[in-house]
Amino acid sequence: MSGREATIAIVGQRRKFFEHYGAFRLCHDEIAPRLAIDYYAGYLLCTYYQNFAPERLHQIATDFEYALRQAGLPFFGAVKKFRPENLSHVVDDKRSEIYHPVALIGELPPPRFTIKENDLQFAVSFHEGFSTGLFLDIKYARQLVRQMSRPGEEVLNLFSYTGGFSIAAARAGAGRVIEVDTGAKWLGWARENQQLNAVTVVRQRREDAVQFLHKQKDAAFDWIICDPPAYSTQKSGPRFTVEKSYQTMLADFSRVLRPQGRLLACTNHRGLTRKKFFGLFASKFMLVQEIPISEDFAGDDYLKIGLFKKRLA
Repeated sequence: MSGREATIAIVGQRRKFFEHYGAFRLCHDEIAPRLAIDYYAGYLLCTYYQNFAPERLHQIATDFEYALRQAGLPFFGAVKKFRPENLSHVVDDKRSEIYHPVALIGELPPPRFTIKENDLQFAVSFHEGFSTGLFLDIKYARQLVRQMSRPGEEVLNLFSYTGGFSIAAARAGAGRVIEVDTGAKWLGWARENQQLNAVTVVRQRREDAVQFLHKQKDAAFDWIICDPPAYSTQKSGPRFTVEKSYQTMLADFSRVLRPQGRLLACTNHRGLTRKKFFGLFASKFMLVQEIPISEDFAGDDYLKIGLFKKRLA
């Protein structure tokens, strides 16, 4: 199969995503190992890793442009970005070219633009580091929060990033949402998403999520959503790890949730097995549902997301 034939096949396989999502994974290693291509409202973000030959990207982007246009789908431009294997070792130098997109074909996207996910809207960017402002692999978890939240419920969103889960809960009618993150940049971005979605019930705390949870009153929330980073960027204090932090928070999760409350816990850490991750919660929670990674990620299994309920005495 030629490169052009392969891209036509991939676009056909992803066709259903164009109907509901403005952003999704268009190519997850199908064209070549060490290469991921994401579609954002007509722009392609081509992310390559160590040992991929970037000189191939121009032709790959051209083939995808042809496939998208043949399918009658929007295409404005394609950019490339290199992603190091271990982001915790990257020097925080925003001048570095690895932080910024390089045009392959067509237009560069604006510094910030808006995409839709079902009936929600999110601001995204290719120009502000390694993340675009929206994690595409957990779209089904955001959808579940939107579907299962009830009017008037109180929600705590820990490690809230740009507030995607907060928007989902608020648009479902939550009476109060508190989102907690240490990053002023992410909280500011989250406020932009609130404005895009006409959301007014979210309150923010710039604070360590583990410490904030520990200070909350008993039975204070109907939902706790926790999606911590896989690695720590803090320059002082104990090193953050997903496994230890979840173990530290477990008793507080149980204490702070109401009797019929729900815990949604996530990790994308490949080093933590599925069995071990879900086992972390077994002493105080029952697994109600495992939320799968969406199909645009072509069967990868690094993502672990569980919906839990409390074990009642």
